[in-house]
Amino acid sequence: MVLLKAIADSSLVRVLTILSILSLASCSQEQVKSDKQTQTDITTNKSVSKADREKYRDGITALYNNDLTNAQRIFNEFIRNKPQLAGAYTNLALVHFKKKEYDKSIKLVNKALKLNNKQTQALNLRAQLYVIDGKIHKAKDDYLLAIQIKPEYTIAQYNLALLYDIYLQEIELAIKHYKLYMSLLKKPDEATKEWITHLEGTLKND
Repeated sequence: MVLLKAIADSSLVRVLTILSILSLASCSQEQVKSDKQTQTDITTNKSVSKADREKYRDGITALYNNDLTNAQRIFNEFIRNKPQLAGAYTNLALVHFKKKEYDKSIKLVNKALKLNNKQTQALNLRAQLYVIDGKIHKAKDDYLLAIQIKPEYTIAQYNLALLYDIYLQEIELAIKHYKLYMSLLKKPDEATKEWITHLEGTLKND
């Protein structure tokens, strides 16, 4: 049992890290939908020049390619020039997250949420930071808020399912959010499908 728990814990950290990179590295695309109403979206905000939008995309590309030095430079510069836009803070927070500089990451993500408290990418990242810090219920609250704002936010649904599954041992809720995650996928996730079946079997055996 101890070995299984250790495997589960290491798997959670790995999966959460991968998922955060995927979700926030595509931040510029997702903000078109999630941040349009609050005027924090880089790609639609009229106060942002074409050159700045291109620079922002360069930052996203650097982040996606794990060029953290360049990504950090770009987003720091963007924040100096456009400090009112939440997206750059979130992406800079991810840079520090990937560098395991969690204190810097949480400060930046909190700044992003102060500017836009409905930015689901920031909520997802802060929840992961809370998990690392052992603040599991705070993480749950952020995941729940993220999916309340954006029910189709696939990654937050999956991260919440993992939290219920591994840390909170609320299996019925874990199954619910795994299934919501599955319903949002374009391609089936066979591994998660098998895991749901396993979890449902454990409920029957209790």
